Amino acid sequence: ECHVSIEIRPIGPEELEAFAAAEAAGFGGEVTPDSLEYLRALCELDRTLAAFDQGEIVATTGAYSLSLTVPGAALPTAGVDWVAVKPTHRRQGILTDIMRRQLGDVHERGEPLAGLWASESIIYGRFGYGMATEGVHFRIDRTRTALADAPPACGRSRLVSREEALSSWPAVYDRVLPTQPGMVARSEQWWKENVLRKADERRGGYSARFYVQYEEDGRPQGYAWYRIKRERESGFQEGTLLVQELMAATDAAYAALWQYLFGVDLIGTIEAWSRPVDEPLLWMLADPRRLVRRPSDSLWVRIVDVTSALEGRRYAASGRLVLEIRDSLCPWNEGRYELEGGPEGARCLRSDAEPDVVLSAADLGAVYLGGARLQTLRRAGRVQGEWEKLQQADAMFAWHPLPWCPEVI
Repeated sequence: ECHVSIEIRPIGPEELEAFAAAEAAGFGGEVTPDSLEYLRALCELDRTLAAFDQGEIVATTGAYSLSLTVPGAALPTAGVDWVAVKPTHRRQGILTDIMRRQLGDVHERGEPLAGLWASESIIYGRFGYGMATEGVHFRIDRTRTALADAPPACGRSRLVSREEALSSWPAVYDRVLPTQPGMVARSEQWWKENVLRKADERRGGYSARFYVQYEEDGRPQGYAWYRIKRERESGFQEGTLLVQELMAATDAAYAALWQYLFGVDLIGTIEAWSRPVDEPLLWMLADPRRLVRRPSDSLWVRIVDVTSALEGRRYAASGRLVLEIRDSLCPWNEGRYELEGGPEGARCLRSDAEPDVVLSAADLGAVYLGGARLQTLRRAGRVQGEWEKLQQADAMFAWHPLPWCPEVI
C-alpha cells in the first residue's frame, strides 16, 4: 500500500518543471531546455498525474488525447507517457496507485483504449496492458540490397526542407492512416512539435535529418527521413544510413523510396527502426537472408471499456463468441460478454452464457489489433478455451495488414 502521506493529483502550470525533473530522475536523466520546451508544447495539464510526498513530486504519468486506428475504424485512445517513479520511492505501491487512478480517469472520459510504449516489457502486463504490436529493427549490407522484384515507379524522389515536409507529408500519412491498425492520427501541432521537431540534435555521431519525398506529377506519394553516420575504415567510407520513418501511400512510392535509400553513396550499412512485421521489402530483395531482422515489442494496448472497444472495430470473419474477461484493476470490465461481429460491424452485450474463451484484459489487448493469436496464447498457458472456438476467434480478430505503430507515444 502507498504511504499515507502520498497525494495523487494533476499538476498546475507552475509545477511543470518539477514534474519534468521527477520524470527525468526516474529514468536517470536530466531536464534540458529542449525537453522542457517539448513538455510545454504537448503536455495536457489536466491529463497529468503526480504523486506528492510532503510536497515533493515522486512519481509521474500523463496522457495525450489521441485517435488510434483499429481494424476497420478509429477510436479515442489515451496515449500514456511520462510514467516514472523516483528511485527513492520505488516498490511502495505508488506506481500501482497512480496507474489505477489514471485508468479510472480514462474510463470517465469515455476513451475505450489506452496505449503506451514500455521502457521495460516486464512492467505493464500487471496493469492490464497487452503487447499488441511488434516493430522490426533491421540492417542490411548496402552491397546486398539488389531487388529481384519491385512495383514500377514513374515519379521522382527529391530532397526537401523540413518546412516543405511539414506542409506536404501529413496528407501522405493521412492516406495510410485509416488502413493501418496501430497508427495514431497526427495533428498539425503533433507533426511540428513531436514528429519533425525543430530541435535536431546530432546524437551518437549521426547527422541532422535528411528529408526525401517521392512524387508523381508533382503530388507527394511517399516520404522518408533518415540520418547518416560517417565512418572510414581502411581508407574506405563505410557509413551507416538510419531510416527513422518511411511512409508510402502507393506500392510504387514504397519501392522508389527504398531504391533511393539503397542508392545513397558512401554508405556501408542501411538500418531501419521499428518497421512493420509484414514488411514487403523482404519479398523484394534478391538475397532476403541478408536483411537481418530483430523484432521488439512496440505499442501496448489496454482495453479500458470492453463493450466500446469490441463494438468499435470490425472483424475479418463473421461469428459469435462468449468471452469471459478477468480484470481486477478495472472491475467494471469483469464478466462475460457475447460478441457478434463481422466485416460490417459488431454488437457486444453482457451475458450469462458459458464462455467460449476465458482471458485477461491484457490478453484481450494483445489480440485486439490483430497482432497476436488466441491459439498461441493458449499454448503459452495464458487463455482458456476449446481449440475450435479459439480458431473461430482468431479468424474473427485477424486483420490485414498486421498492426504497426511507427512512433513512440
